[in-house]
Amino acid sequence: MSTRLEKNIRRAKGLSYAGLIPFYGLAGLAWVAETGNWALNALATYAAIVITFLGAIHWGRALDKMADSNQYPTLLFGLMPALLGWFALLLPLELALPMLAAGLMYVWGTEQMVFNDTLPTWYRHLRHQLTAAAVIAVLIGWAATMFWML
Repeated sequence: MSTRLEKNIRRAKGLSYAGLIPFYGLAGLAWVAETGNWALNALATYAAIVITFLGAIHWGRALDKMADSNQYPTLLFGLMPALLGWFALLLPLELALPMLAAGLMYVWGTEQMVFNDTLPTWYRHLRHQLTAAAVIAVLIGWAATMFWML
């Protein structure tokens, strides 16, 4: 019988993988003339929300350790993805989508370099997969913006 931790990890993974469905659904719809513009805007918005969520995870980590040490750097890092996502949404899609892909990689890369020792192994492995999949979907959408500009 699996432990509560194993069940919670399995559930977190399932929900995380399900979070890729909008990325790929919208990236696919971006290539359809009737839904292309709507899908591209929705894809950019969803990517910005996901990036913000990834930053918020670090706020949660920092809040849990406020009494233990200086959490200002973690709080600051947790804020940066939200600002990046918001700024990307102010740009034209052909600039916003690659910026959002870069933002997803920025959060992942910072986690790997700065927070690697403080994140659970299962989460780090999950983030490798999810980031790669999300970035590919956003780049598929970006390619559609280039296609429709021709």
